[in-house]
Amino acid sequence: MIVSLVFEALMSLPKQTLKKDISIVCTDTRVEIPAVVARVAGELELMQRCSDEYELNVTTQMLKPPAEHSFWVNIIGRGYPPPNRTFRWCTQRLKINPVSDFIRSKLGHWGEAIIILGARRSESGSRAQTLGARAKNHHGLRRHDDLPRCWISAPIENLSTFEVWEYLFERPNPWKGDNQGLYQLYKDASGGECPLVVDQSTPACGNSRFGCWTCTVVERDKASEGLLASGDHVMESLLHFRDILIHFRDPENGYRDMVRKNGQDGPGPLSIDARKELLTRLLALQDETGLAIISEEELHWIQRFWNSARNPDDGTGVVNIIFQQKGTAMPDISDDSQLTSIEQNVAGEKDISLETLRRLVAKVEEYGESHRAVGLPDELLQILQDDLRERAGGDEVSHA
Repeated sequence: MIVSLVFEALMSLPKQTLKKDISIVCTDTRVEIPAVVARVAGELELMQRCSDEYELNVTTQMLKPPAEHSFWVNIIGRGYPPPNRTFRWCTQRLKINPVSDFIRSKLGHWGEAIIILGARRSESGSRAQTLGARAKNHHGLRRHDDLPRCWISAPIENLSTFEVWEYLFERPNPWKGDNQGLYQLYKDASGGECPLVVDQSTPACGNSRFGCWTCTVVERDKASEGLLASGDHVMESLLHFRDILIHFRDPENGYRDMVRKNGQDGPGPLSIDARKELLTRLLALQDETGLAIISEEELHWIQRFWNSARNPDDGTGVVNIIFQQKGTAMPDISDDSQLTSIEQNVAGEKDISLETLRRLVAKVEEYGESHRAVGLPDELLQILQDDLRERAGGDEVSHA
């Protein structure tokens, strides 16, 4: 509805006045429900064609988190436990940061920006509270909390769900998108029980909230269950894998290190063995569904993080799993006797284990890839503390 309003406003203006850059952005977290991704991509393409035809100076952008910060790299690579209500690390990294980074990249050219949102008070109590807490200026704009040169406009904040659907049914959108198909998607997400809107007394369709199919924050993913009940059979496999993630998150099931990353006792990251098992299952899911669930770039980053994990990988774990999955013999790509000899000599000189040395080197390479050093000394210190802890444990065992 917001994009329709923007397009209609632009089309009502003389072409010579259309000088401002306008971007339509949507974030694909890389783990969105497949049916939603397909619809959004198709609508963005139609919007871009319409803008080009009418010279509206609008560009569409499907944003994604960078591979090194993706859901699978965080869980399988870094070992983050799947999110829950108290450790909800996903929304900021996967959904918010890509949009914020995009806006910041444009602000140098734009100077200032207005962000037009489709947020509505009737969506939830928390949304109503958020919208009500921000003061408006005389143009009806609110300051953005984190982007000081940005303003927020929420032109439909006071509309009900009924009124949104009424608008979409009565006014075909300018880019000739399929509003009936959009309604059907929401209907399917409600298990086919969503009635056609005929008046204010009829329950309105559209209360389903589409999130990531991997979401382990909610107890039940009702939208995914509704799509499955409506005949989207690929959701059965995806929902089953979501249950696997929840099982791996529970420390009682033995998939977590019992030392946290800060060295304190307690449920820590997923163990390296758990991460390898998850990757094996994820690749099997990809083969089963035919979906592009994880990219080669993400696999590259997973291996990098395995190299610097506790009980680090030897550098061939990802390739081994991929080859095992395909039933093909794994060639030995790590055979470098000269490098191994140098590593052994350096580890001996510094009185650390070979595994610790490889973790230190891998951690420096990991930071070098992202061109930053903030936090690196602390992480290197933690690796050395892990080395001391393992030695102390070994001494105690041998003494006993």
